[in-house]
Amino acid sequence: MAIIDEDGFARLLKSPLKEHIFCIFGDDAYLKEVYAERLQKAVIKDDALSFFNLHTYEDDTATLDDILKDADILPVMTDRTCLMIKNYPLNKLGEKGLKELEKDLLDTPESSVLIFYYSAVDFTNNKREFPDWNSVIAMFARCGTAAELSHRTERKMIQMLIKGAGARGTSIGAAEAEYLLGVVGDDLGNLLNEFNKLCAYADGAPVTTEMIDSIATKSVEASVFDISAMIFSGNADRAFAIVYELLRQKTPIQSIIGALNQSYMTIYRYKVMRSANRSLPEMTQAMGYKTDQSYVFNKVAGFANKTDINRIRRSLDILMEADIASKSSNTPPETLLTGVIAKLCAV
Repeated sequence: MAIIDEDGFARLLKSPLKEHIFCIFGDDAYLKEVYAERLQKAVIKDDALSFFNLHTYEDDTATLDDILKDADILPVMTDRTCLMIKNYPLNKLGEKGLKELEKDLLDTPESSVLIFYYSAVDFTNNKREFPDWNSVIAMFARCGTAAELSHRTERKMIQMLIKGAGARGTSIGAAEAEYLLGVVGDDLGNLLNEFNKLCAYADGAPVTTEMIDSIATKSVEASVFDISAMIFSGNADRAFAIVYELLRQKTPIQSIIGALNQSYMTIYRYKVMRSANRSLPEMTQAMGYKTDQSYVFNKVAGFANKTDINRIRRSLDILMEADIASKSSNTPPETLLTGVIAKLCAV
C-alpha cells in the first residue's frame, strides 16, 4: 500500500500479485499503456479467457455501483477477474465520496483486480490545477497501490538505448544516444519508433550522428530549437526555411509558437540562474524539474551567454503577442510566423 515509481512497479510485477487495487497515473503515456497491459496479463494469463474475466470501462459510462457489482462476479476457469477502469473522474466525488469508495474497495473480493488507469489526464506536473487528484492518489496509496509512471531520466533512457541497440544487433555510444534524445525528444513511444528505424538502417554497424540526421524525424521542439539557434546566430534565411518546413508538415501554429516560447523561457531561466551564480544541477532543483536539466541548459548556454537578458524579455513579449494573435485573428499562419521570426531576428 504505497505510491511507487516505474522501478517499483516493475519489481512488483515480477512476483505473484498480492494487491488487488491499483491506480496507474503519471506523465508518460507510453509507459502507462505498457504497464497497464503488463498488469492485465499478470492477472489474466490466458487470453482465451479474457472474454469472461476482463471487464473494461471508459470514462464514466458506467456507475461506480455497477463496477463494484461486477467486482463481485466470480472468475471463470481462473483465479482472478480483471476490471480495467479508464479515466474515471474520481476527483468529482469529494472527500465524503472518496471515503465511501475506499471502504467499498477494501470490501471487494481479492479474486477481482481493479485497475484505475488514467491515460487521458496528467495531473502529476500540475498539482495546483488538479488539487482534488491529490486526495484520489492518497486514497489509492492507503487501500492499494498507486503507480506513478513519469518520463524516464535522460540517464536511464541513454542506458536503455545502449542496451536496446545490442539486442537489435547493433550498437550506439552514449554521446550518440544523447544526441538522438535531443533530436526526437523524450517521448518514449516516439523515441523507440525512431530508434527501431535507425537500428534497421544501421544493419549491424554502429549508429552515428550522421545516421540520426539522415533517418530520425525531428520533434517539433528540436526543430524549433534549431529556429532559435539560427536566430541567435544571425541566419534568418535558415530560420525561415525551418518554419516553412514545419508548416508544410501541417504542424499547428500554436505548437510552433509554444515550442519557441519554451525555448526562449529556457534561455531566460538560464540567464537568471547564472546571474545568481547557480550551477546547472542547482538550476534544475530551484525550478522544480523532476529530472536533471543540465543537458537542456548546456544546449542554450552558448548563445544565452552572448545576449542581454532584456533582449530575451522583449522576445518573450513578442511571442506572447503572437500566441494571442494565433488564437484570435484570421491572419494566415505563414504570414503570422514570418512576422514573428522577423521581429525576433530584429531583437
